[in-house]
Amino acid sequence: MKINKRIKQILKLILLGLVIILIFTGIFSFFDHTHFIGLDKKEDENLENKIFHRLYYTISTLSSAGYGDITPNSYTIKIISVLLQFILIVSLMSGLVTLCE
Repeated sequence: MKINKRIKQILKLILLGLVIILIFTGIFSFFDHTHFIGLDKKEDENLENKIFHRLYYTISTLSSAGYGDITPNSYTIKIISVLLQFILIVSLMSGLVTLCE
């Protein structure tokens, strides 16, 4: 019974991570290429490219890989990115506490 509970907890954490990624990808998609260093106008020509680059930026920020190829160019994006990193830290800490119980 404990194994099933742990699997459910892990699946909930994975689902939470996916929801966070999708929400922030959506938020970053509202901003055009001028808010990011490393993106130019042609990379934002269609919605698929725009969402792909914002998804890449979100996952890169969440994983703290931060390759540096796309970086924030406005205070708004910087604040949203810091919020994303803060949510990651809080989620990881609470997830670890939950799994250790």
